[in-house]
Amino acid sequence: MSDLYFCPERWEPDPNVSTNEAKQLRVHVGSGKTADAWQLGSYGGGWTAITSQIPIETGWLEPGGEYRLCFWLNGGESAKHDEVCTLEIYGDDWENRLRFPLNRDRTRPIMMKNNWLLYGVPFTAPETAEALNFRFVAANAVCTVAGIPDMDMSACEALTPDERIPDEPQRHNIFYPEGYPPEQKRVVLKARGREISVSAAAVKIAAGAAAAVVGMLLLHGIRKKEKR
Repeated sequence: MSDLYFCPERWEPDPNVSTNEAKQLRVHVGSGKTADAWQLGSYGGGWTAITSQIPIETGWLEPGGEYRLCFWLNGGESAKHDEVCTLEIYGDDWENRLRFPLNRDRTRPIMMKNNWLLYGVPFTAPETAEALNFRFVAANAVCTVAGIPDMDMSACEALTPDERIPDEPQRHNIFYPEGYPPEQKRVVLKARGREISVSAAAVKIAAGAAAAVVGMLLLHGIRKKEKR
């Protein structure tokens, strides 16, 4: 099996999709190195797709050859669980395309490193088609697809993977350049012999609301005195 690498400069927004929200950028991927990438999709419900086409001929893709498409991916999930984050591969017939959902572990990555997922998606080049089409599709979430620095998969696969946490979202680095923020500290409150655990942020909000109520009562009392 031969490695085929995601090269962002060879991809473009799908001209058949009118709601595309896609841009090229440079990112730090799981290996810690910088790579070119495409960021696509939004949380607004519109569809985004980027595409690339590779000829099936000597020097490009060999007919019947076995390959894997290699790339880093970040994001592609939303809190509502209604997102689409998919890789499609097809020849002359889009209806018979291969579909690889890249969210919720439905297509297992090779590893997770620094909250990025390393993929090597396998496929076989068709015998008869003139070219093979590749398409990343996103909706209801933002994802970033990045290339492999130096096109060196062996270096990536030699990394020590992060420990996977079940149901952990895959979107950390999209909004948090330094990684996902730590969990908020919790405060234990005692009331009527019971202990209640709440977040520190909730305590601050409650305290602010209580202060506002006390202030209103004091102001009301002052005004009543003034009327006497």
